[in-house]
Amino acid sequence: MPLRRRDRDTSTRPWITREDAALAVELPILALLALATPERSWRGACRRLEGAKARLKLFDPGPVANAAQRVFGTAHPAFDARGFALDSAAGRSEHHLQILRASVAHWAPQLRLEGRDHLDGALASKHGAVLWVAHFCFNALATKQAMAAAGFRAWHLSRPEHGFSKSRIGIATVNRIRVRAELAHLAGRIEIDRAKPMSATLAAQRTLKENGIVSVTAGAWEGQRLAAVRLLGGSLELAVGAPGLARLSGAVLLPVFTVRVPSGDIRVVIEAPIPVAGEGEKDEVLTAAAQAFADRLEGWVRRFPEQWRDWKNLKLPAPDSVA
Repeated sequence: MPLRRRDRDTSTRPWITREDAALAVELPILALLALATPERSWRGACRRLEGAKARLKLFDPGPVANAAQRVFGTAHPAFDARGFALDSAAGRSEHHLQILRASVAHWAPQLRLEGRDHLDGALASKHGAVLWVAHFCFNALATKQAMAAAGFRAWHLSRPEHGFSKSRIGIATVNRIRVRAELAHLAGRIEIDRAKPMSATLAAQRTLKENGIVSVTAGAWEGQRLAAVRLLGGSLELAVGAPGLARLSGAVLLPVFTVRVPSGDIRVVIEAPIPVAGEGEKDEVLTAAAQAFADRLEGWVRRFPEQWRDWKNLKLPAPDSVA
């Protein structure tokens, strides 16, 4: 399937959004939980918080519940889809607690960096490494923290909306909390300007030319070219900026999966490179790279389904169209 091309949205971001009003109520509660409760209590507290939000119609568990039911319900008839959706939302809120704790105090989780040899090998090639980080609920801070502890400081490529809010006021205020927490473990941040998209690409290329590391979260928030990959019996769109950057610069493309295991440790796993051939038709190469990433992602989603953040973006065939 060819890549889908979309026009970049260069419209002015709103000053404030309806979601900001809810955030103004929720953020102090999250801050209190982050600073006044032990980490072992976070999961249960976040689960109760998301349940309350669902009852107050501030959060709709339906899209995630429906997608998970379609994927897992047939094999497990007793699957609690709504409970699953609340668990998934609780993981997102718990990540906010990690950010808030790290921004004013010391957050020191048990981290395990695995697959360092893949990154060492990539840097030995002297063309840098592009980390394509799967969108799991604990990936944003823990991945950067584990990398820095091992002596690696990446440049993270992201958008201004990276954080709690998508409004201009939110970007200028509360989003800085998350940015500061992450910058403590990064070489720096490359911000995407939709009006001048090549500026971020050129900055990333300069980093890779110096044998640096650039990290990109796998998703479809930014980017002009999107690949529709097969996943969990359906499809998901992924922007192909990460493999495109690796192909353009000659860097090694490394998929990264960050999950919390039952022991409570957070595993940051750097897997073997995904080939991004210099020869061949570009769209075909990038589509193949995106599908290779999705093939690896599926195993991680099936093992840690409640930690995956893209259930609402998964497109599944209509039930009557399944043979």
